[in-house]
Amino acid sequence: MKRDTGTSSQNTMAGTCGNTSDRFQHGSMSQSIRTGNQSAGTDRVWKWIDQSDESQIIPESWADNGAREDAAADEERYFAVEARAGLQLEYRTNDRGQATGVANRERPAIQTLFVTADGGRAVVVESQAAGNGETVRPLSDWQAVITRPEGHGDLVDADARDAYRAVVRELYPEEVEA
Repeated sequence: MKRDTGTSSQNTMAGTCGNTSDRFQHGSMSQSIRTGNQSAGTDRVWKWIDQSDESQIIPESWADNGAREDAAADEERYFAVEARAGLQLEYRTNDRGQATGVANRERPAIQTLFVTADGGRAVVVESQAAGNGETVRPLSDWQAVITRPEGHGDLVDADARDAYRAVVRELYPEEVEA
């Protein structure tokens, strides 16, 4: 997934404030939990396990082939710029909804950093992936452009905004204003 795009600051997701930054910079992504899966009356959760040394700028093919959401009047678009490979492990839950025991199964996954066209806000989205342990790619329903309500997401550090804005312009030249 790695592409040479210039400075090393453009190759990490460490430029975001708050929760997004903490997950990507410090590898504490194992706290991400998906709930609601049921099998034979048993609640299950999916927990993220990070398997990346660092996040990588997404390949142009991901940006070109990923689906796009249309923004409503009160929403803004977020563009996929970086991704991390990992696994989702499925656990049974106890009465309080907490994961218990050992993982029942695993599946490849990616966490994608999406930023606004101006690089000012960021969100992280976890999704299933296809992979063989060496390489990971998104599934066919993966979205390269998502929408969220205006003002949603974490603020990006001012010194990282230019780098993210440049990556968005490079990956999505026909969709953002120069």
